[in-house]
Amino acid sequence: MQGGLAASKTQLLMFMIACFVSGGLAIGLSIVYGSLFTLYSAPGFIVGAFFAFKYAMFDKNKARQEEHRRRRNRH
Repeated sequence: MQGGLAASKTQLLMFMIACFVSGGLAIGLSIVYGSLFTLYSAPGFIVGAFFAFKYAMFDKNKARQEEHRRRRNRH
């Protein structure tokens, strides 16, 4: 049974890009308006890195789930 909150690979890629872009925009604002916006860029890059990791591991996790389902059905 699959959960309704599972994200597809495309959704993870969109979230990753959006987070990196928002972090990049915050860095751009910090260069133009002052260093306060640098604090706002860190969460965007941290969340973007999280989604990048999830995106990179997506196929491996899918294969692991499929193997688990196959083993469970053999018994």
